[in-house]
Amino acid sequence: MENRYSVYLPDTVKELQEFQKIGQIEGSILEEAATARDALVKNQWILTAERSGLLRMAKMMGFLGAEMMETEELREEVLYRWNSRSPYTEFHLQDWLDGCCGEGKYQINLEQEKYRLQLVLELGVKEKRDFLEKHLRKIVPANLMLDVDLNVNTYGDLEVLTYGQIMELGWTYGQIPFEDLTPYQK
Repeated sequence: MENRYSVYLPDTVKELQEFQKIGQIEGSILEEAATARDALVKNQWILTAERSGLLRMAKMMGFLGAEMMETEELREEVLYRWNSRSPYTEFHLQDWLDGCCGEGKYQINLEQEKYRLQLVLELGVKEKRDFLEKHLRKIVPANLMLDVDLNVNTYGDLEVLTYGQIMELGWTYGQIPFEDLTPYQK
């Protein structure tokens, strides 16, 4: 601990007992200051922030309920809110949705003549539906009718496989194996 302080002392004074004691005390203070400085630098950026820094950012954004979230989930939420901006074009909206949901995890349909924006999310990102619906309502123009739906009809992804092939592969429906669903397949 005293190494941090003793670096600044001349060799003639380092051996004195008084300066060694001061070195122990000042060394711990300098160590605490260095730790606080490192935490401050990390908390300046969303991607490196600790939980306390993320909670501070969420509070500044007016985001309620942040204390209940896990740290990484909170980091994602703060990042989404930080990067949000009013999408002036469909391209900007798609760019934001790519960052939020992931590329190819949604379909967007803008019907300009009906003033309707429809967003269909894949099941892999269904937990973001409520957030997207609330957030998009804030940033899209007020005269657009907004629909945020889930793509629950995923048969098109599996149409090349028959029921027997799916059973042989051992796929499940949620946690239910297809063998247990056999009585319902009549």
